[in-house]
Amino acid sequence: MLEHCQRAMEQSMISIKKEDKIQNTVIRSKTKVTDVLTRIDSLKWRWTGHMLRGTQEKWSNIITDWYPREGRRNRGRQSKRWEDELKLTAGPNGEGLLETEYNGNC
Repeated sequence: MLEHCQRAMEQSMISIKKEDKIQNTVIRSKTKVTDVLTRIDSLKWRWTGHMLRGTQEKWSNIITDWYPREGRRNRGRQSKRWEDELKLTAGPNGEGLLETEYNGNC
């Protein structure tokens, strides 16, 4: 949803209509705007590194690890937690995190 909104804004920045059918890569090269999802991922990894370097008594670490549900969970697809996406990218043991730090993406 964010991608669609960003593309629509970029099209309006350079006065292009959808009917013109110009590729998104061409529009992105003209506007020189960074992708919103890439920016979100990089900020999330920067925050993760910031939290890992801090002490465990900080309120940000306590709040991030806090899991408020007690008892049974609701039916349906469960909402994603912040740590679920980190585990998906870094792997369960953090193998992908080492590669990310080596590339300088943190």
